[in-house]
Amino acid sequence: MKSKRIVLIILLVLALLLLLELIFRPEVLRNSLASALFKGKRYQKAAELYAANGDDSTAKANLGKALYKEGQAEEAQTAFDEALANSEDKAELFYDRGNAAFANKDYQAAVENYIESLLLDSEDKDAKANLELALRKLLENPPPPQQKQNEDKQQDRSEEEVRNILEALDNKEAQDRKEQQTQAPQRSENWW
Repeated sequence: MKSKRIVLIILLVLALLLLLELIFRPEVLRNSLASALFKGKRYQKAAELYAANGDDSTAKANLGKALYKEGQAEEAQTAFDEALANSEDKAELFYDRGNAAFANKDYQAAVENYIESLLLDSEDKDAKANLELALRKLLENPPPPQQKQNEDKQQDRSEEEVRNILEALDNKEAQDRKEQQTQAPQRSENWW
C-alpha cells in the first residue's frame, strides 16, 4: 500500500516538473518535436517548429537545414547567415551554406563557403569532396562576363563617390581657411 502511494507521488512530482518545463521553456519541446519530424523527413513541419524557436543560433541552423531539405535553398541561405552571426560551430555552418549555394547553382559562393569550412575543420572529408565537385562545376559553368562588368561599374561608381567626397572636403577646407584669413587677428593690449 505504501509503495503504491510512493510511486504515485513520484509520478505526480515528475508530471508536475514536466508541466513546469513545458510552461517555462516551450522551445525545448518544439526543438524535440522538430528533430523528430526532421528525422521522419517531414521537413516543412520541422522548419515551422524551428522557426518558432526564435533567434537562437542552433534553431536558425536547424531551420536552414530543414529548409534546404525542403528544397528552399535561398531561404536556407538566409537562415544560415543569421545563425553564423553568433554560432560557435562555424565550420558546419559554412559547409551548409556551401550546400545551399551549390543548390542555387552559385558555384563561386559554394567554393568560398567550402574553403571557409575547411579552414576551420581541415579533416572534414565531405567538405573536401563537395569543394572538388563545386570547383568542377565552376570550371564547367564560369560566371557570366556581364557579372564582371557590373562589378567593374560598381567599383567605378564607388571610386567616383570617393573622389567627390574628397573634393568636397578640399572645398570645405579652402572655405574655412578663407574665413580665418578674413577675420582680423585680435590685438593684444600689451605691447610686449
